[in-house]
Amino acid sequence: MWTDAARIRECNRRAKGWLGAALLLASVTHAHALSTDRDQPIAIQADRAEHDDVRRITIYRGNVIIDQGSLHITGDTVTIHFDTRDEVSKITSVGAPAHFRQLPDGGGSPRRAWAKQMEHFPEQDLIVLFGDARYDKDGSRVQADRLVYDSLNARFKALMDTAGEPSGGDARAVEKKPERIRIRIKPKKKPAQ
Repeated sequence: MWTDAARIRECNRRAKGWLGAALLLASVTHAHALSTDRDQPIAIQADRAEHDDVRRITIYRGNVIIDQGSLHITGDTVTIHFDTRDEVSKITSVGAPAHFRQLPDGGGSPRRAWAKQMEHFPEQDLIVLFGDARYDKDGSRVQADRLVYDSLNARFKALMDTAGEPSGGDARAVEKKPERIRIRIKPKKKPAQ
């Protein structure tokens, strides 16, 4: 049973967590992805490639590297989806881990992300990271099961998958304890006096 003092401590703890997340998100979202990247050609390297005109996809396998301007995506398998105009609508990268790097408009250090799977939507400037997702910017870091970064609208979400359901219907399966979102904020340098 909660006492008033325990309830207040818990509210303060949660408020500090939300404040830290808000500070990190403010520092993460102030810079948009380099806007000139979408006008650059896409260069792809892979061990194998296969294209399917009917499904409008190309699958690259084996140490895949994709570059478009400052945008750099790597993975073990990368699938590029095309729309009806033959424009790239989505890039899905799967790896151990897959990696994403891109410079922001206005200069600065690159934004970097890692995950087991990532989906990049170039037209929306959106990247969605799934599974052991990590996003780094200027020494600050966010880790979660799923991260969604919308650089066009300067929005960022860190989400945890629901846990506690036994896998495969096995009643003896041990319940997985949900992991928490982890945020590390690098302190700002104080101006020299």
